[in-house]
Amino acid sequence: MTYTERKDASIVSEFDLVCERGALGDLPQTLLILGQAMGALVLPFFSDRYGRKTTNIISHVGVMGIGVATAFSNSYITFAILRLLMGIVQQGIVLTMATYAIEVYPTVYRRYVGVIGTFTWGICVIALTPFGYFLRMESWRTQQLAFCSVSLYVIIQIIFLDESFRWLIANGKYDIALKNIKKAARWNKVNVNLVVDKFNELIGRQTVVRPKAEQGNELLLNEGETKPVEKIEKYSLLDILKRKKLALNTFILWYLWCTAALSYFGLFFTSSSLAGDKYLNYFLNALMEFPPALIFLLIIDRYGRKKTLATFYALCGTGMILATIIRVTSDSYAASICITILSLVGKLGAGGAFCTCFFYTPEIFPTNLRNVGLGSASIAARVGGMLGPFSRVLAQHISWGPGAIFGGCCLLATLLITILPETNGKELPQTMADVKLLYKKMSDGSTVKLKDGKTKKYKS
Repeated sequence: MTYTERKDASIVSEFDLVCERGALGDLPQTLLILGQAMGALVLPFFSDRYGRKTTNIISHVGVMGIGVATAFSNSYITFAILRLLMGIVQQGIVLTMATYAIEVYPTVYRRYVGVIGTFTWGICVIALTPFGYFLRMESWRTQQLAFCSVSLYVIIQIIFLDESFRWLIANGKYDIALKNIKKAARWNKVNVNLVVDKFNELIGRQTVVRPKAEQGNELLLNEGETKPVEKIEKYSLLDILKRKKLALNTFILWYLWCTAALSYFGLFFTSSSLAGDKYLNYFLNALMEFPPALIFLLIIDRYGRKKTLATFYALCGTGMILATIIRVTSDSYAASICITILSLVGKLGAGGAFCTCFFYTPEIFPTNLRNVGLGSASIAARVGGMLGPFSRVLAQHISWGPGAIFGGCCLLATLLITILPETNGKELPQTMADVKLLYKKMSDGSTVKLKDGKTKKYKS
């Protein structure tokens, strides 16, 4: 086989993935997404059982190790297997950090988590362009080592990252929680004794523990003060699916995630079919990561999670439907420009929907099921992610097909969102009983809000 480029320029030339082997070129990407689905199925269990920090750091080390091994893979089969493993451990980072960030920030500052995450993602997507440009003369192995080197950040995490306070409390690890808040109090120059008193008060009204303490077990909370260690309630996803109302909302969340991923990745893969230069279209698609973050910041607390989600899905659906109608009715240059603009509006909506889903989903599930719930939603997103690349093939045969499918799915999602509960201004649920309160309304029309382990009534 003869190539116009150097043999080690890419995996295509390195492993001769052309002609009858051409289909193998896309297989590693499919295996990566399949691995992400497998990781989303398995790793959240370990995060909910053994902690966010532990699972995240092990996953991060795994990403770095597999990334280095990939750079030295000497066969296509080895490369493909490593891509599958990379997808598995990558989900351990994404899902645990999404849950961790939601649990660390108090309710009034939680929206900034979504904004920071979206901006960081957008910067990384855009950064691929200059990275690829400056390393364009290097082999794919050198590029692989350069990209996976960012995982050295795990060293900082090992040293400075503390376990989620909510997870520690929900699992009865009060000694570690007390140690961490004492350290935080010293760093922030806050009266340690005052913080400890508040901590003891918090422990005294936790609802995540069963009323009967195990005999003989005591925990030192402060000098001269002890408290019985309670048995912690453990959950599985079946506990959600056994309840009709909660199961319905979980299925809706899965559909929302699948639709967001299908639209998001589908629009990226079909960006080259839009009017104008394909590289410029990719860059414009990458830039569209930032407007959703600003919209999210402005409306997520003002109008609530449901209205924010509905706004983004409606933007995506409307943009895609209008672009499809113009594509079918006109083939002029002006029409192609309009199609590009409307497709970018759709990309804005899809990106915002993804961001809000990451933010909203953990607020639905209790602490000891939060990462499993987010993981199950991520599996649904992988289904959409695996279907997304086929939109490029569909566009080659039916130019209006992808837009019609994306738009229709998004408009249906907009309607289904009305069934979900509003979590705006509410504390994260600790127990299954707290989750039920998210859906409960009082006889006078007020809603129940969780606050500091207690329930209060607020007018709707």
